[in-house]
Amino acid sequence: MDTTRRSSARITLTASQRRQKTVPEPEVKKFIKIILPSTIKEKMMKIPARFVRLGPKLTDTVTIQTPAGFKRSIRIKRTGNDVWFDNGWSEFAEAHSISEGHFLYFCYEGNSSFRVMIFDVSTSEIDYPIDKVHVIESDDDVEVMDTDDEEGFARVDSSDSDSSDEESIDLEKLLKKKPRVSVKSETITID
Repeated sequence: MDTTRRSSARITLTASQRRQKTVPEPEVKKFIKIILPSTIKEKMMKIPARFVRLGPKLTDTVTIQTPAGFKRSIRIKRTGNDVWFDNGWSEFAEAHSISEGHFLYFCYEGNSSFRVMIFDVSTSEIDYPIDKVHVIESDDDVEVMDTDDEEGFARVDSSDSDSSDEESIDLEKLLKKKPRVSVKSETITID
């Protein structure tokens, strides 16, 4: 009589391997928001419901950063299924002269942090204030100070084409030096 012995391989995981759960990538990472009169009046901005439902889980405080490097911490307000940018939003909007009809393009970058691009009513990207607004960062919060200086704006062009005669700006150097740039204004008269 011939007996065969079956052996089975057993795979065991260490305790740390069992505990690690991968966080699934959010289905939605970007959204566009058109600024309505209610956004200006209420001094807070509602995050689209689809982003709240399918996007990342946000902490009670998020960080918003513009292409010019301006950062602002904003508190989140939750009311039922609605989520709003609340404390800090009106200061951010004021610093960037956001008004009715502006378009804001938000891109989630992880860790409750967003990049935002701001477009005015002509659908052109705004000139981001560089010297007017200073950002002070500490270990636990970001504070914004307004210097009430009417000068100090620079043009930031996000175009990738090199066909323009305009000089490109290295924002890293510009933000470190905090240069003074005069703004030229033109008056257009329509008959």
